[in-house]
Amino acid sequence: MDTQPDDDVLLALDPLEVVEHVLAAENLTFDRTEDGDLAFALTGDWKDYELWFAWRPEADCLQLCLSLDLRASKTKRPVAYELLSMINQRVWLGHFEVWTDDGEVVFRHALALPSGERPTMAQAASMIDAAVEAADRFYPAFDFLLHGAKTPDEAMAACMFETVGQA
Repeated sequence: MDTQPDDDVLLALDPLEVVEHVLAAENLTFDRTEDGDLAFALTGDWKDYELWFAWRPEADCLQLCLSLDLRASKTKRPVAYELLSMINQRVWLGHFEVWTDDGEVVFRHALALPSGERPTMAQAASMIDAAVEAADRFYPAFDFLLHGAKTPDEAMAACMFETVGQA
């Protein structure tokens, strides 16, 4: 995201209003959910991702979640957890998890803010960039594991190459 911050204007705003400014600057459509979260979609390398920000005032924490729209069945969860541990070692910001209720694979990232502080537009944009970058990098591994009948090692190997140049 190439948002140019005007942070002096935004410091007094609700943290999710700061994110709204980032999304509006990028001409992205967003909605507030019934829970007050901020939901939007972004196109990645592999698919369109659904993302949502939530403000947790009790923890002074801005949280971002990105759904890969993949689900691990109860029988696939042990190998999904094995793949998660391999992937999370390679993720610097945020982490992947499989939700226990429905097996959804999500990426989560959080920004802790001192009491009364608000994120900058650059910080919010950076969170979005980190989420999409991680999803694009590791989506194939989850897909190979859950739909391609690969082992965690095989799924991981399939996404660990670095592309050089352009075709």
